[in-house]
Amino acid sequence: MVVLEQNKHMRIAIIICLSFLLVETKAQEHPFYSADDPIIKKALNAVDPVEYQNFYFKGLKYKILGNNEKALEAFKNCIRLDGSEPTPMYESALIYFEAGQLDQALFFIESACEIEKDNKWFQQLLATTYLEIGKYSKAIIAFKKLLEIEPGNEDWHFELASAYLMNNQGRNAIKVYDDLEKYIGPYSMLYQQKKRIYTEIGDKSAAISEIEKWVKAEPGNIEALNELAELYLLSGKQEKAISTLEKVLEVNKNDARAFIILSELYRNNKEVDKSFEYTKKAFASQDLSIDTKMRTLLTYYDFTDEDTSLLSKTYELIETLKVAHPNNAKPFTIAGDFYYRDGKIDEAQTNFRSAVELDASRYPIWQQLMIIAFDKKEHEEVIQLGEASQELFPSQPTSYYFSGLAYLQQKKYSSAIDQFNTGKLMVIANDNLLAQFYASLGDAYHAIESYKDSDKSYDKSLELFPENTYVLNNFSYYLSLRNTKLEQAEDMMSTCVNLQPNQSSYEDTYAWVFYQKKEYENALIWLEKSIKNGGGSSATIVEHYGDALYQLGRNDEAVEQWIKAKELGSDSEWIDKKIADKILYE
Repeated sequence: MVVLEQNKHMRIAIIICLSFLLVETKAQEHPFYSADDPIIKKALNAVDPVEYQNFYFKGLKYKILGNNEKALEAFKNCIRLDGSEPTPMYESALIYFEAGQLDQALFFIESACEIEKDNKWFQQLLATTYLEIGKYSKAIIAFKKLLEIEPGNEDWHFELASAYLMNNQGRNAIKVYDDLEKYIGPYSMLYQQKKRIYTEIGDKSAAISEIEKWVKAEPGNIEALNELAELYLLSGKQEKAISTLEKVLEVNKNDARAFIILSELYRNNKEVDKSFEYTKKAFASQDLSIDTKMRTLLTYYDFTDEDTSLLSKTYELIETLKVAHPNNAKPFTIAGDFYYRDGKIDEAQTNFRSAVELDASRYPIWQQLMIIAFDKKEHEEVIQLGEASQELFPSQPTSYYFSGLAYLQQKKYSSAIDQFNTGKLMVIANDNLLAQFYASLGDAYHAIESYKDSDKSYDKSLELFPENTYVLNNFSYYLSLRNTKLEQAEDMMSTCVNLQPNQSSYEDTYAWVFYQKKEYENALIWLEKSIKNGGGSSATIVEHYGDALYQLGRNDEAVEQWIKAKELGSDSEWIDKKIADKILYE
């Protein structure tokens, strides 16, 4: 934005009035005054220069003091007194412009320009106001008028070009830059602006030509050379890109940007080793931002899936990044991501810990640490992480969720329930997560035999997420053990096995619901499916199979299954007695 300046050519006798008061054909009026105002009519015929000047200087004083309301009132009085000068209109326009009241500013500055058409300060404010208000065509006309007044003004050229660009006239903007170059000579900003425009309109050759002119004007400018190399690379001119980058490295043998471009170039050519060599040099440099390095490293993430030979190189780059930026959490975070993806859980955990020590403000890292610790059954670690993260992020629900799960595993049911009940209050617009909270509450309440609360929690979970097979199975199984609400349990398990077929534990639950309903044939059918799908290695499922066989009068077969269950490690209180007495005990 051009800095707006005051008219330096104030006349000694400052007498101002609105142009529409003098031009009968202009019908526009302003709420401040009217052409029929008797005060104005009187002022037109009898002007007191002293009174006028007093109002004007009052306006300037109040403007300096920041009292815009009184300043505008004073300038209004100047306008009411007489209209031979537009300066108070200009001053009023400035106040409105700076206050962001662009419509009012436009009214006054248009009026001022009608009176004094060739005043560059007035025209500048007019053009700038048009630009700000979005009237780009009028802004273009106004800036052209300014350049007629002062053809070599650099700022106005740039403003005119901006107006053309905002009006989607890119090539006209380029002509303005070309015209400016005649006055100021070679200038990096001009080449960059024209390159940007040509790139946007898809003229790659013209874009390259502009940067080539920049390089010719400044052959030792590394920025220009790197830009040219990038353009060559994007245009498939690899040899020219390489030769240009060689010039860069002649000027600065450690230019990080050149290393990155060369890395991309050789990667595109499938020259992995050369690409890696330059990437590593770039990563070791302090001249390249860590964010640029991170973006480059992330491109390796997918490639390592396709080419495992890249994996060791990727880890080498990660370590280089950590050495170059030892006090930044980002390299350690991405290291953790890579290690976790590759199943190197301990290494992932170490790096995430380092990341959180360097920057504790990123909750996803805390969450990842809790996930890892829970998977490793480090339940006390999960609880400690939960406590620490809850102090920093009291509104993050997953912190309470993982802490609750850890307490649940430690059979500290009261603490688990507290965590789940607190955390579910933090959930916003995430029904699946809220459903998990209620599911876990169902597990915790069941463990303390608070069956009413348990059932209520499971019901709420299924209301939020009806297809949660974990809840459908657990809820049904607990109902069957209590021999209650068996019809509901059967309906839930029917849904469950349809959603996730061939799952042995779910099929066993379905069978046990039928068993409790004394539908032993159906129970046997589902137990046989369960065993076929891997349940034969489960002592519980095999024992259930024996029980169903016994209920159907197949006693010898039942005893065989009980013996198998015993061999598989059954700790059932009745298993030994069943085998010894060859009788079902429940």
